[in-house]
Amino acid sequence: MIHKIKWSAVLSALSAIFLAGNVAHADDAWLKASGLGPYADTTQDWSAIEKAARAEGKVVIYSVSSRFSKLVKGFKEKYGVDIEGYDIPSDLQLEKFRREHKAGVHVVDVLFNAEAPLLLNEALPDKLVWNFVPDSVASDLNSNEKEPLLIQRHSSRVVYYNTALNPNGPPIDSLWDLTREEWKGRTLLPSPLEDGLMANFMQTILHNPEAMEAAYKKEFGSDIKYSKGVMKAVKKNPLIEKPTASMEWLHRFLKNEPVFQGSTTKIFKNVGDVKQEKAPIGITTFSKMRKNKKGKYAAAPIYSLEPAFGVSYPTSLMIADMAPHPNAAKLLIKYMMEEGFKPWNEPGDYAARSSIEAEQVKKYNLPSFGDLKLFALDPDEVYNTKYGFLAIYLALN
Repeated sequence: MIHKIKWSAVLSALSAIFLAGNVAHADDAWLKASGLGPYADTTQDWSAIEKAARAEGKVVIYSVSSRFSKLVKGFKEKYGVDIEGYDIPSDLQLEKFRREHKAGVHVVDVLFNAEAPLLLNEALPDKLVWNFVPDSVASDLNSNEKEPLLIQRHSSRVVYYNTALNPNGPPIDSLWDLTREEWKGRTLLPSPLEDGLMANFMQTILHNPEAMEAAYKKEFGSDIKYSKGVMKAVKKNPLIEKPTASMEWLHRFLKNEPVFQGSTTKIFKNVGDVKQEKAPIGITTFSKMRKNKKGKYAAAPIYSLEPAFGVSYPTSLMIADMAPHPNAAKLLIKYMMEEGFKPWNEPGDYAARSSIEAEQVKKYNLPSFGDLKLFALDPDEVYNTKYGFLAIYLALN
């Protein structure tokens, strides 16, 4: 069964950011029966886990990616276990799960989620989720990809351009170009007030002011000067000590009338449409390269963009507290890290497993993940500055 859930975006996203407290801690008997937390087995008996999963009959997943639907048939054929999945954005997914858990409604087994700030600062310490690392893949992962949560892949939001209409290369070479008059109303992206990952993208730019200042000087050949709007916003915001180049960029970018669109796929297609005369720039998911189609869509990331062409973030798998099908959850996580990784084995989705990443780099002729010019999301910094970001964003807008 495959379901897609959407809510009134702004209200739900903000609720997910700030919803906390009064969380019922894990039931010790459930933990012991599930072999999680302090009762995690030192040796994983996969024959026994599979047998128990078959008896459980199904596994329920809340997933940030709709591509889990491609696993349903193969998983059922291999293990005799049904996948019931719900396609829910990461922040809204956590809000839904937290509300259910608080009400004593335990229906979900696996969370597939990219909202690292909320996961690491709320869900994990509140014992709403439990880490589980299949021993079959542990040696193929770096330590930070096994703890505190299992990372399945490294995702990114990046800047795209139309390659068909720009045969000589990208039309811009700096994020500051997006503040120029020629790109007014011609940059597409999800709204940071409706899309948690886009908010994280913007926050990460704000967390890299030195790089943005250096890029400004490289682009314009002079030291940065702050707009009246930035100075006014900073003065009114007690959480902000002083203006930065990143704030100036955000202010100019918002004044340049970016176009907010809810679908990252729609953004890619609007950028890559080969039949248009004047293509926009788009900020969308790195892995949308898989949507390129000869004679229809032609788009690519601007890898050389200064000071970075996007923001990277981890996408993790975990077991929900009080999961009704814990063994099927373990089996699905193992499957999604092994042969079930196939739907995400696409250019732009970098596997956490080093052996698979090496194959991707060779197959797709891409740089290794560590060599990409990306800002890395800092989960703690994003979480701790969320209030300040929303205040400065609304003030600059």
